[in-house]
Amino acid sequence: MGSPTDARMPSVVSAAPAFDAEADAFARRVGLTRLALQDWRTGLGGAVVVWCDGDGLALRGPVAGRTGPVRPTPPAPARPGRDPLLRAVGPWPRVIDATAGWAVDAGTLAAAGRDVVLVERHPVLAALLASAVGRWRGAGVEAAARMRVVCDDARRFLAGAETDVVLIDPMYPEPVGARGRARARKAESVRLLRRLVGDDADQHELLAVARRAARRRVVVKRPRQAPPLAGRDPSGVLAGRTVRYDLYAPEEVPT
Repeated sequence: MGSPTDARMPSVVSAAPAFDAEADAFARRVGLTRLALQDWRTGLGGAVVVWCDGDGLALRGPVAGRTGPVRPTPPAPARPGRDPLLRAVGPWPRVIDATAGWAVDAGTLAAAGRDVVLVERHPVLAALLASAVGRWRGAGVEAAARMRVVCDDARRFLAGAETDVVLIDPMYPEPVGARGRARARKAESVRLLRRLVGDDADQHELLAVARRAARRRVVVKRPRQAPPLAGRDPSGVLAGRTVRYDLYAPEEVPT
């Protein structure tokens, strides 16, 4: 999702001195600045910071927002036959999640036995995901062994890749209207993600590249009432109450 140029790069804040070393190491690795906790508490740091505490790395909004840190959560146990994402992806073992985001869908797939490559081009989010997956592995989360994070533009990565299934979950449009604003207030994780990475302006181009990389199908996750991605009608649809999965057949690479 997103691009480093879509939004300003965040500062890194340590919640307490005990976490300073991890915060310093992350800031050096990704090329970010460190912000003192007391400065963040006075309102510095902008719309989003990288937060480091006893649970690892997270994103967090300004202190005035009064919301806590948001971080990737470990994959939950799989529910074969019940999850529409698993039905959409099908039985094939290799999946590239081209818009990794918070890794929720990738975790669901890995918990169900799929080998998942999580592609994220924003370096901060990619490093945060890699740190989370490493923590899960260290904690013995079995699904994490099947998750690999790659920091790259998905279009470039897919151009040199081959997999069974490509999953695309573009950033949803900004909610509008009173009901939309109410939903947005409840979705802090989506809001912070948008603040960090911006919008997926090239999502239409990504579909074409994905169809050339996938051997079995491309799965596009959409709001239930949204138009199909790139105006291309899917070959199949699995619809739920609020989202649907549009299925696209592979496209042969021109010779």
